Amino acid sequence: MGPMGSQAKTSWRRRFRSYRRSLSARSCRARSSLIVHRALAAAPVAPAQVVHVYWPITAQREVDTRPLIALLRARDVEVVLPVVTSFEAETPTLEHRRYDGPGSLTANRWDIREPKHTERVPPGAIDVVFVPALGVGQDGHRIGHGSGYYDAFLQSVACPRVALTYEACLVPSLPNASHDVPVTTIVTEQQVLAP
Repeated sequence: MGPMGSQAKTSWRRRFRSYRRSLSARSCRARSSLIVHRALAAAPVAPAQVVHVYWPITAQREVDTRPLIALLRARDVEVVLPVVTSFEAETPTLEHRRYDGPGSLTANRWDIREPKHTERVPPGAIDVVFVPALGVGQDGHRIGHGSGYYDAFLQSVACPRVALTYEACLVPSLPNASHDVPVTTIVTEQQVLAP
């Protein structure tokens, strides 16, 4: 992807963040609840036993995954959260640790909550990955925060990849690079799509 592509990604990021800022906390909760219930019923999620979910950055009006995490655990699903192991831009690496409840979480330097001291789970053991996205194209390409952590991680998994996004942040297509790994399911307040 050349400079035009990265400029386009930057302007999409700005647009999606602006939409998120327009949401009240109440609207974010209501939309997140609809998304979570659709996600739980989605074909790749229903049979999964080990599910990777990100902890939401609620101050940025990210889709609130906390009810999803609680409902998965109520089904006896093993929930795995990402832990940042390198904060260097050149080496965006994550490890994956079992979630044992809110008491097991500590905030990292970006104020993202992580389970630092629980059991590690190898990527190959994960049945479904929920991928954070500011916005998603109907072709499955997403725009994240731009740090590349999930692009690197998704190279190592063959399981279904599910993006949760607001309907207003679902667009026909988004710029993408050869290393971008598309998602296999998209869930919004209104629909579940398989690109």
